[in-house]
Amino acid sequence: MLTKPGSTADVIAASLRDMINQGELPEGARLIERELASQFAVSRIPLREAIQQLEREGIVETQRNRGAAVRTLTVDDVNEIYTLRALLEGEAIYHSVINQNEETLARAGLVHQLLENAGSVQKQGELNREFHTLLYRGCHNGRLLKMIAELCAQIERYEYLQRRLLADTPAFQHEHAAILDAYARGDAQQAREETVRHIESARQVVLTRVSLP
Repeated sequence: MLTKPGSTADVIAASLRDMINQGELPEGARLIERELASQFAVSRIPLREAIQQLEREGIVETQRNRGAAVRTLTVDDVNEIYTLRALLEGEAIYHSVINQNEETLARAGLVHQLLENAGSVQKQGELNREFHTLLYRGCHNGRLLKMIAELCAQIERYEYLQRRLLADTPAFQHEHAAILDAYARGDAQQAREETVRHIESARQVVLTRVSLP
């Protein structure tokens, strides 16, 4: 069943997604309907819809005789996700550069500056998503953007750790600056290459996390 934007199920799904990304619901944790329905003060119907939504996104999986649980990603899963992200996000920014406008460039530049002093990991994550969203949406391909968003949702819990690890270093900001520079110069191919390089950098950090015992 598809949920309507802004529905109770959407709100619950967003809350569960945040709990998973922040480690409140770790890998393998069971999503016990009775407890969660009580916690969110809702019936089990919207809760089940929310869980089904997360299952479609690849964040949750239904296990036989155990019900729904937070999915554990393997090294192969991570590699598949980042390989697809590199292809799709490279394509998105390539076409966005071709369709670029001054307003998008100005807004992305402002977000890039704000990232320098984000103040918290959560704010850093929000600004990071905004930066990429601004630069990709000019591709004018809704299906492509939806696929990118779904892949990002599957890996976000690990990228939360990545942002924490890189919070005190300028590494990701240098990569963002290179992407922004290529966008500003109208160099679509260079923007694609810098975006792919940025995603590959993220892949290595996340693989280190997933490979830990």
